[in-house]
Amino acid sequence: MPTRRILLKHGALAAFSATVFSIAISRPAAAAMAMMSKKLAAYQDTPRNGEQCSACCMFVPGDPGHCTMIEGDISPHGWCKFWQAGPNDTCS
Repeated sequence: MPTRRILLKHGALAAFSATVFSIAISRPAAAAMAMMSKKLAAYQDTPRNGEQCSACCMFVPGDPGHCTMIEGDISPHGWCKFWQAGPNDTCS
């Protein structure tokens, strides 16, 4: 029958292993979420068909504005092929 000390030791080891594993998994996910260039996103500084960055869920308002997906400064009146309607900075 395992002693209390052995059970506590194995429990601590399991908790440590789970923490290390979750950190290792999150790094590739963060790398996959890297920002893309304006060129790859077909970004333009003008609206398209009534769609503009200020109404996109990926737009982060400010002076200058930013996008959670595209590198660099973004105009609130711009547009890209990844435009999605929604409140600012709420896309998942």
